[in-house]
Amino acid sequence: MTIPRIAPAPADLIRPILAPLFDQEVDPELPGAHLATMPVPNALATIGNNPALLTVLAPLFGALVLGKLPVRDRELVVLSVAHRTHAAYEWAHHVLIGTQAGLTAADIDRIPLGPDAPDWTPHESALLRAVDELSADRILSEETWRQLATTYNQEQLLELLTLIGTYTMVAYILNSCGVQLDSWVPIPS
Repeated sequence: MTIPRIAPAPADLIRPILAPLFDQEVDPELPGAHLATMPVPNALATIGNNPALLTVLAPLFGALVLGKLPVRDRELVVLSVAHRTHAAYEWAHHVLIGTQAGLTAADIDRIPLGPDAPDWTPHESALLRAVDELSADRILSEETWRQLATTYNQEQLLELLTLIGTYTMVAYILNSCGVQLDSWVPIPS
């Protein structure tokens, strides 16, 4: 889709809603911290056409960005969701953030091959399998749950489930609204 179905709302209407999210003290080295200094991303500006919805979602995004999951794990999961949902906008943004988080070009290229591709650790395979299982079955298998529970505590397991669900929902919004990639985000090769 080359023309958005819903155009981004003007930045001056969105910034006050996002102020609590972007005004937090954030380590400038945190992958994705650059977003606080960039124009309002088209994704948030599009959702901002419904201010009540953005007001609810912005703190959730903040909680996930500053959450308990290792940043590299989070980005691996978000990229897997973006691949499974064909969310080009989400993929492009998170290739950039994932690279900042330590994902290599080889890691990113391997994501579409799934959890059984060579060179994933057992934990990374379990993360990718979690995305696949929730997408296909809406529940994690006992095997995947056990594998993740060897590394994550309950708080992290709940955050992982929320991360997958949130970014799946966001992909549906981005894809259906035809949100266009921001001019300041490089198009991944």
